[in-house]
This record gives sequence, structure tokens and C-alpha cells, in this order.
Amino acid sequence: MQIHRLIIHRNERLLGHFDSDVPWSREAVQDIAARLPEADGYRLELLVASEQQRVLESGPNGVRLLYSTPLFTPTSMPESS
Repeated sequence: MQIHRLIIHRNERLLGHFDSDVPWSREAVQDIAARLPEADGYRLELLVASEQQRVLESGPNGVRLLYSTPLFTPTSMPESS
């Protein structure tokens, strides 16, 4: 499953980001992007993660996952319908 991250700027000031990992995450990002027009000073960046980096621990009881971090790459914004 892919994770989509929408980074939101307004008037070149970072406001934050929105992460979505639901099966319809691309549509969720598209819905939010449609509400933040460039004409109002918004600039959006879309990243997608389909892989992750994992840190494992190996011990006498076996291997366990300590944590995982999504690996994001830039992608183009979806077209509005």
C-alpha cells in the first residue's frame, strides 16, 4: 500500500503536511489539493512512499521490528476531475 504525503505552503511559508495511508489516499490528497488554490497563495508538494526502511533487533527470542520509516519520493499532483 502506498502512503501519500501532501506538503502545504502558503505564501512560501510552510504550514505542515498531511499523510494518508488509506487505500484511497490519492483521492484524499486530490480532495485536499482542490481546496487550496494556487491563486490564494498555496503551493503543494506531493510525495509518495511505497517502500520503507526498517530497523530490526536480533536476539535470543528471534528478530523483532523496532521501527519503520516510509521512504518518500516526489511525484506529480493528481489531476482534478
